[in-house]
Amino acid sequence: MLACGGSLPPPNNEWASAQTDVGRAQAGGAPTVPAAKLHLQLAEEDLATSKQLFDRDNRRAATLTALARTEAQLALSLAKETNAQSEASAAEDTLARATGK
Repeated sequence: MLACGGSLPPPNNEWASAQTDVGRAQAGGAPTVPAAKLHLQLAEEDLATSKQLFDRDNRRAATLTALARTEAQLALSLAKETNAQSEASAAEDTLARATGK
């Protein structure tokens, strides 16, 4: 019974948190940043697979759920970094035009 994860409850709360993290990454621009998009896709796939494993292999489901959270958080961080770099570059251009440099 331990091998199939039957002694562990399904990671429902963790799964919901991972789903929230995926939503944040989507809203944070991850789908438009190539590196972030890849991690977002991995998070979505891990989340879907983990849900399918509920009650059959809860240990693996919990591991995939944790991995999905990490991938989604990375996707959001990459998207934020790219957006910040773009804003900084635009500000530098504006400053250069304003000062004539």
